[in-house]
Amino acid sequence: MMSSELLPKSEDIRLACAFIPDAGKRAEVLTLFAFLETLRDIPERTTDPLMGEIRLRWWYEAIDEIKEERPVRYHPLIEAIKAMIERYSLPAGTFHDMIEGQMPLLDKGPLTVRDALGVIDRGEGNLFRLAAQVLGETADLTDIARLYGMARIKAMRGLSDAGDMELAHLKREAGKATRAVPTILMPLALPASLAAIYWRGGKPGPLSKRLRLFWSFVTGRI
Repeated sequence: MMSSELLPKSEDIRLACAFIPDAGKRAEVLTLFAFLETLRDIPERTTDPLMGEIRLRWWYEAIDEIKEERPVRYHPLIEAIKAMIERYSLPAGTFHDMIEGQMPLLDKGPLTVRDALGVIDRGEGNLFRLAAQVLGETADLTDIARLYGMARIKAMRGLSDAGDMELAHLKREAGKATRAVPTILMPLALPASLAAIYWRGGKPGPLSKRLRLFWSFVTGRI
């Protein structure tokens, strides 16, 4: 059984990753999501931006230790990431960028669309690239990552200048990108099928969520 620290709390992600057939790679992709979720929890749990920056810096330095082949501090996530970096030649710099990309969230309050896109591109965007490398495929998943990531940030933190027009644009670009996604990478795209619900402040129920994810996987559409 996987350590709870290697599993994301997000039910959306756990259900979507269930469509990855290889159990070992499924666990590794879940670990990548758990890593980003851990980074995102820091701004939510800290009221002092300086303390949040110190905690993010702890993770940055842990990746440094892996990259420089020094003794690595203990944490289940760090151990798992170290193994993946070695197994798949994942670039340590991408993990660094993921960590640094969460800094804007340390300032409380709504983000602008531009700032939120920066957070998502360096968070979910980087994560999807790493996950694709683990799954052995390549595809541009940026627009798909943006749709789901922006909807979640809007629901949790607010976006000061985003409305239905921005949602329509994100959905249109993500829909076009999905048509080129290989089947093996489709589980990464599935949570984006829930984005419009979150954008409008809704909370999909368990059955509705499962049906939407299954429909997206079968049809290849979000």
